[in-house]
Amino acid sequence: MNKSPSQTAYIHSAVALGAQKDYLPEQRRALRADPQPTDLKELTRQVTGQNLRQASHFVELAATGSQLCLQRLAQPAPTATAVYVGTGLAEVRKTRILFAQVMPPGPGSASPFDFINSANNMAAFYVAKLAGISARNLTVMAEEFSFEQALVLAISDLHCGECAAALVGGVDENSSPREQHLRHIDLRDDQVMGEGSSWLYLTRDREGALGEVLNVESLPAYATNTSWLETTAAHLEQWVKHDGSAKLLAGFRMTSEEIVALLRRIPALKAEKYLDNCGCFFSAAAFGLATAFDHRAASSQLYLHINRDAAGNAMIVALRVFGSGD
Repeated sequence: MNKSPSQTAYIHSAVALGAQKDYLPEQRRALRADPQPTDLKELTRQVTGQNLRQASHFVELAATGSQLCLQRLAQPAPTATAVYVGTGLAEVRKTRILFAQVMPPGPGSASPFDFINSANNMAAFYVAKLAGISARNLTVMAEEFSFEQALVLAISDLHCGECAAALVGGVDENSSPREQHLRHIDLRDDQVMGEGSSWLYLTRDREGALGEVLNVESLPAYATNTSWLETTAAHLEQWVKHDGSAKLLAGFRMTSEEIVALLRRIPALKAEKYLDNCGCFFSAAAFGLATAFDHRAASSQLYLHINRDAAGNAMIVALRVFGSGD
């Protein structure tokens, strides 16, 4: 598969912080049911070295995950690093509290800190502040494709010279009860409600890189699912033919029937069920792609992440993890 240099970005660090406060491979556990709301304050203090007393859970997620990613770099991130936060829902818990305060029968006035934390770009602000970086700082919201669109923007800016490096994350929080959370995101009864904060640090420099983002591609909805499967399989097969094999990471909008159909059409494609460890949320793609770096093999490995939205559109991310011997 020929790739355009303008679509390639090298990955120098990756981290996936999951719903069970897991960020190391040995901490991963399959979720059997909706995870209980986690308290991240102590982990956030340990990782960031600061006590973010008034920070929301969503801000703690973003701050902790991004700092874990930056701490894995061989050299400190330059101040010209840009921040891109992809999130489907942003602040859920604080926004709900805010509405309860200002709407009847609430007291009619909002707590100042709840009001400040309800701003959707607050997490990106904290990420940049804690990292000591001062380049552009964007929050991208595109539901199922929030992380993918953030990735597109970051790679474009890298190659246009708008930034020297890019810290790209996918962050979403869950909330309880489940019935209330499902007002924000539509999940099937058999899908676990998850959350996560997962990050990639990108530059145009291959030296010292752990892997590379090869391409981020959009596919439109088709009139029939058969047409969609044929077209999608053709796109995936080009990558598989080039590398000989690939691992398929299927997003939470992909049905089991669609996944099975793709695997039957492309025998060299093997599926990995990353959603078992993180649950379902709008930016879960970031978790799947970042956990590809949990275990590096001796030789390089191609990963293909695919997801659909409610309208049937799809996005494919092609990512290669370099082998430990490369």
